[in-house]
Amino acid sequence: MDGAKIKSLCWRLTIGLELLTAVLAVPTAVLFIVIAGVYSFEKSLLVVLGAAIALFTSYVIPTIRFLRLKKLLKKTIPDLFHSLSLEEKQKIKLTLLKFPKHNLSYFLIQWSFGIPFAAFVTFQFFTPTLAEYLPYIILPILIYPVLGVSHFFLSELVISEVLITPELKDLPLKAELIPKVGIYARIFFTMSAVFSMTLTALGYLLLAQVTKFVQIQNAEVTLVLMAAFITINIFVLTSLFVKAMKFNTIQMANRYKSLASGDLSESVPIISTDELGHGSISLNSFIASIRKITSIVIEESDKVKSDAKVIATQTQGLTQAMMEQASSSEEMSAGVEEMSASIRSTAFGAKKQHDITKEAKNLVTDMESSIVSIHDMMNLTQTETKQMEEETKLGQSALQSTLVAMSDIESSVENTSNVIQVIGEISDKIGLLSLNASIEAARAGDAGRGFAVVASEISKLGEQTLSNTKRILEAVSKASASTKSGRLAVSNTEKTFTQIGKSVHTTIELIKQSSEMTKQQLDLVKNVKENIEKLTMSAMEIEQNTNEQASTSEELAKSIATITEGTEYLNQFVNDIDKLCSALSNKASNLRQTIDFFKI
Repeated sequence: MDGAKIKSLCWRLTIGLELLTAVLAVPTAVLFIVIAGVYSFEKSLLVVLGAAIALFTSYVIPTIRFLRLKKLLKKTIPDLFHSLSLEEKQKIKLTLLKFPKHNLSYFLIQWSFGIPFAAFVTFQFFTPTLAEYLPYIILPILIYPVLGVSHFFLSELVISEVLITPELKDLPLKAELIPKVGIYARIFFTMSAVFSMTLTALGYLLLAQVTKFVQIQNAEVTLVLMAAFITINIFVLTSLFVKAMKFNTIQMANRYKSLASGDLSESVPIISTDELGHGSISLNSFIASIRKITSIVIEESDKVKSDAKVIATQTQGLTQAMMEQASSSEEMSAGVEEMSASIRSTAFGAKKQHDITKEAKNLVTDMESSIVSIHDMMNLTQTETKQMEEETKLGQSALQSTLVAMSDIESSVENTSNVIQVIGEISDKIGLLSLNASIEAARAGDAGRGFAVVASEISKLGEQTLSNTKRILEAVSKASASTKSGRLAVSNTEKTFTQIGKSVHTTIELIKQSSEMTKQQLDLVKNVKENIEKLTMSAMEIEQNTNEQASTSEELAKSIATITEGTEYLNQFVNDIDKLCSALSNKASNLRQTIDFFKI
């Protein structure tokens, strides 16, 4: 930055700050004093006069700020700046970053002198009342927050034009040395300034109106004017805040775009003391690391490409030697493979024979188990049939006893029938006797009436006895018939048991014969089993011997195969090394082309 630009920047900052003062502070202050102090028109003109005189008189403070800033910025002229040490350069940059915060002291001094001086000039023309004097005391609460926030943002915007110059942009700073005024603090103080002005002005007017301390005339016009000036203050503060944030954000966004296109040649300027400004330090550190890594990668890729060519040249002779060794190993491996195949075939036949004999042994064992089970079942069956024969004989004896008892019952039934017939005959005789008695009683007349009654009852008894005798005789006849049928059935059953006994005896004889045959089969199976076991042992010995021969030949084949594989592997390895060197060389070239995307 040359002298003309420095002078222009100092003028722009000074005029901008004073315009903010003239636009935001002075009109609001004058309006508040006039309204809150209930000044008359003549006194209002005197208030304006006093404010104008104080404003021009206080310009000595902006002049001092102008000269000090100009002196500081002259150190950033390239010829002078490059002659300074790194610490001096960093101190200049740090001072510029702190300037927006230090600038607040200038406006505090300016207004701490200006407000009392304006009151002093105004009150030279008349003696003020308490109501006219009090607004000057409250005025700092109304004005200072708005002026402080607006001066801070404008100073930061103007100073950022210096911080983005090539001399200061890439100058590194330690994060702990940079003051921090975070976004949260910026928003908080901006909102506080707006609310402070609104609450102070309207609160004082409402309190004065309620307490009758002053009588405000044309309250509607007053409120409209105050609202208009407050709106202007809010608009200006918001614009400055957004512009400061936008300027910093645009710088970050432009740098991100450059990074996306591979441009590592520039860093992000630190133009603010908020989180974005402090984030620029981390981003610059990242860019510096990427730039360093890119330089190392470019250098190493060139070395890799050169070394790959050397290795590829040396591996060509080794490849030829490995190919000759692989050919010899393959011939030896083919002969061993033929011998190994013959031994494996013999081993396979021995194993198959062993499996067959083992399977036959298992079948004979199963057959032996089955015959033993059959023999046991025969013995059990023989025992059960003997018991059945004895029980059949017992049943046959019981049936013969039942048959004798049934004959006795039949004889008793026949005797009972004879007795019942005798009772029937007696009943007939009783009937005849009762008839004769009735006749004789009739002949006797009245003297025989009682006898006639007795004769009648005897006649009835005889009839009942005769009737019962007939029923008993029928029942006895049926019992006799049933007894005969039962005797016949028992006789048939006795014959059946006799046949069953004969059959059981025959079965017992057959089971004895079967048991003897199964015993003979067991002896035969044991002999077969012993012979098969001997055959199995012989087959196992043959299998073991052939397996040992096969193992020996396989180990020899494996050894030769290992040599062959080792030779082929070395050959392949050498070829892979050759290919890898070629690929490595290509990758080094590609890596160099890729890394050339970044512009250091």
